Amino acid sequence: MKNSMTLFGCGPKLALICLPYILLSLTVMYKYPDFFDLPFINNSPARISGFIWLGTGIIFWVYSAVYFLKYFKPGVLLTEGPFGLCRNPIYASIIVFIIPSLGIIFHSGLILSIAIVLYIGFKISIHGETGILRKIFKQEYDKYEASVNEIFPFPRRIFQ
Repeated sequence: MKNSMTLFGCGPKLALICLPYILLSLTVMYKYPDFFDLPFINNSPARISGFIWLGTGIIFWVYSAVYFLKYFKPGVLLTEGPFGLCRNPIYASIIVFIIPSLGIIFHSGLILSIAIVLYIGFKISIHGETGILRKIFKQEYDKYEASVNEIFPFPRRIFQ
């Protein structure tokens, strides 16, 4: 096991796990636009909700990425800002907000399935990063882990 965090974390591993499915999905969507269409969400209220969710996701992604780039330093555990809402806000913005909102906007079950595959890939690939953080920060990380959701940027008591 490595003893330090890198700027990219588990991102490269997540990409290797999920990229084939994403490329296949995009190819299928291009060739067969109606494949896994969800007509029951093909309406104005759903589309408006999708755009609001997308805007929220983009804002959260920018906030998380800028905060991370500004404050990431080896040996420092980020627990404030977006990291006070969830332990993985950059992945959260993509998996919880951006991809699902695109699925709603385009009423596509295939796009929604990409979010599910990314979440599964995230759960598979995050363990190495978590192990490193536990090794480096010990009780500080345990306390942080107990107080903040892993990927859902909502108050923890909602999911307990």
